[in-house]
Order: sequence, then structure tokens, then C-alpha cells
Amino acid sequence: MLSSAAAGQPNPLTLQEALRTAKQNYPALKAKGELVKLASEGVQLTHTQRLPSLRVSEQLNYGTTNATAGILLPFGTIIPTTGSFANEASFRGTFGSTTTLYSEWAPITFGQYQARLNEAREGVQVAVADLANDDFAHQIRVAQTYLELLAVEQYQRVQTQDVDRVTTLGQIVGRLTENGLRPGVDTEFANAEVAKAKLALFDAQDRAVRLRTQLATLLGLRTQAWQLDSVFISQLPVLSTIESNQPTLHPQLALQQQTIRLTDARIAVLRRSYRPRVSLLGATWARGSGIAPNGEINGGLSGLPPNRLNYALGVGLTFDILDYTRIHSLTRQEVYRAQSQQDEYQQVKLELDNQVVLADQRLRLVGLQAEQAPIQLRAASRAYRQQTLLYDGGLGDLTALTQALYNLRKAEIDQLLITNQAWQALLRKTAATGDFSLFFNALRP
Repeated sequence: MLSSAAAGQPNPLTLQEALRTAKQNYPALKAKGELVKLASEGVQLTHTQRLPSLRVSEQLNYGTTNATAGILLPFGTIIPTTGSFANEASFRGTFGSTTTLYSEWAPITFGQYQARLNEAREGVQVAVADLANDDFAHQIRVAQTYLELLAVEQYQRVQTQDVDRVTTLGQIVGRLTENGLRPGVDTEFANAEVAKAKLALFDAQDRAVRLRTQLATLLGLRTQAWQLDSVFISQLPVLSTIESNQPTLHPQLALQQQTIRLTDARIAVLRRSYRPRVSLLGATWARGSGIAPNGEINGGLSGLPPNRLNYALGVGLTFDILDYTRIHSLTRQEVYRAQSQQDEYQQVKLELDNQVVLADQRLRLVGLQAEQAPIQLRAASRAYRQQTLLYDGGLGDLTALTQALYNLRKAEIDQLLITNQAWQALLRKTAATGDFSLFFNALRP
């Protein structure tokens, strides 16, 4: 969290600190981090599927002992009856109990378990790649807003100077017109220039407020004033140092690749699902009955404690022979999905490659503009001073002076923004390459 500023003084905020703050505070990134944890729990859940099942059941009942022989079909709810057929119906009840312990384990799945585990692990990697991609995109947004706010704040200072300049000019014009040395229309013209300069200043102030609010939102903070790093308007990036040390896979491409791997893992799960499962079965149960072997009913609670114990062991094989058509159709769907994702990957790669080329061209053009901007500013400053002297001496007109003022204003803005535009062009290359080291390597030590 950023420290509070002293009274009347804005907090200093470097771009690096802004990026760290955004990574820590931005709620959307925190939400993606929770999704990574969610996917990780999916892996743990898949591990639990390897464990055997062990079910315990206990039943205590009281009922009549009449039993009938015959066949029962498994439809609806059936109350099974056991025991010998009674000679005549009796509504005398007795107690009985059943305790069961049943276990089932499938140690042999012919790759089905491993395929599901791989799918869960790939799901985690997709969540991690998605977080990394969103984090990188958010870092680019923070840096872009930071640079734009810095440029607007500097532009606001230029406009403030311009208001002071045209106000002074208006005073000169007013003095000359009062003395009859200039026509009265010059005063109105000068007043219009003052109003235009103030409107431009108000517009710059409005843009600065909106960008400051936008930056605060991206940082996950409340809106406040910051003192931004002036290095991005005072020095050009060192272009000879902007190559990365080693190739970096763009986070967006990494996410695309990981999504393809997840689809491949799903295909493997589907293909292996058409395989048998071998299960080991085991059970033990105890039965209590209040009926004696000769059919007589024992009194009291004699049927509640178990009086017979049984056990059984077995091996089960499960294989759905007719499931092949359904599985084949589902697999083909995933195969087509994977091919679509491959095509999307190539599309994204093409766009990013072209963005790198465009950013390089933009950097070269900005470099050329940076060479001419100081020349333009020096010439415009001299021309304005000369026109001011000529007008004050009665040898020039207000139209020429106003044009010189416009040229000076434009030269100051170009000189101010050209450096910032170079950094923004470098940021666009950073966004296209996925490597933020390009940006910070261009800072002079």
C-alpha cells in the first residue's frame, strides 16, 4: 500500500511501484488467483478417486415374519422378504438387525485414472496461464494510463504557461489600443486568444482528473494525487538496449497453447473411457434375527444383536460395449475444438508479430521526430520574440503575432510529448512481445 502524502504534497509514484501496487491490489487479479486455487483442488479431488470406497450400513427393525416364495422384479421400491414360508399368516412381530461393511476398489483402469489426473493438472496450468495473461494485460493498461496521465499533466503545465503568455499579450495589446496605436479590434482578438487558451487549460485539467481516476481504479486504490516519474518526458528510451535477453513466449500465446493441451487431455480421457475397469470387491455383514432355526419367535430384544457373520470377496469387470458410438462422437467434437484452437493460436501469433513490426517502425519515426522537435522549438521561440518586438514597435500586425504564438504553442507541445510518445511506442512493442524487460531496459542507468 502506498504511504500517505504529507499535507499538500502528492505521493511520489514510480511506474515500477504502480505496477507492483496493481498486482497486489486489483480485485480482478485476486479473483483469478482464487480460480487457480479452485483448479488445484480439482487435482486433489481426482487423487481421491483413486481411493477405495468403504460403506457401512446398519439397520434395526421390527416386523412380522411371514415370508412368501417367488420372483420379484426390480421396479420401484421393493421390500424384500426372506425366510421359510409360514403355514399360516401371523401378525406377531419380532426384532431383527443387519450390519454391512462393503468396499470397492478399482486398481486397474487401463489408463483412465491417469488420463483424468492429467486433465485436472492441465486445468491448473490453464488457470495459471490465464492469470499470467490477465496480469500482463493489466500491467500494460497501468503503464499506458501512467504515461498518458504524465503527458496530460505536462500538457496542462504548458497550457498554464500559454495562458500566462496570452494574458500578457492581451495586456500589451490593450495598452497599445488605449493609446490609439492599434485598432480596437486587436483587443477583442487578444481577448479571444486568452479565452481559447483558458478553455484548452480547462480541457487538460478535465482529462487529468479522468486519467487520475482511471489509474487509481487500475491500482485498486481510491483516487488521489501522485507525483509521477518525469523520466518518461525528460529522456528518450535507449533503443540499443531494448532487445530482450532471451525469447519470451507471449502470455496470450502461452494461454492458447495451454488451452490446446487441456483439450488434448480431454480427448485422452474420452478415448480411454472406452476401456474396461477391473474392481476388487469385498464385504462382510452380520445378521441378527429373533426367529429360531425351528421357526419359533424368540421374545424380547433377542433379534437385535447379530448372531451370524458372513464375508465375501470378488473381482468385478465393467465394460460398456455399446458406448463406442457416443464416445467416438464426443471425441470428434474435441478434435475439432482442438483444431479451432490451433487456428486461433496462429491468428493471435500473426497479429502479435505484425504489432512488433508496427512498433519498431513507430519507434524509428519517433526517433526522427525527436531530432526535429528541438529545432522547431528554437525557431518558433525566436519567431515569436521577433513578432512581439515588431508588434510592440508598430511594425507588425496581430495576425502575424498570433500565428507566431500558435507555432510556439505547437512546438512546445510537440517537444513535450515526443519523448512520452517514444515511451508509449516502446510500451506497444512490449505489449506485442510479452516481455516487460524491453521497456525497463531502455531506461538509462
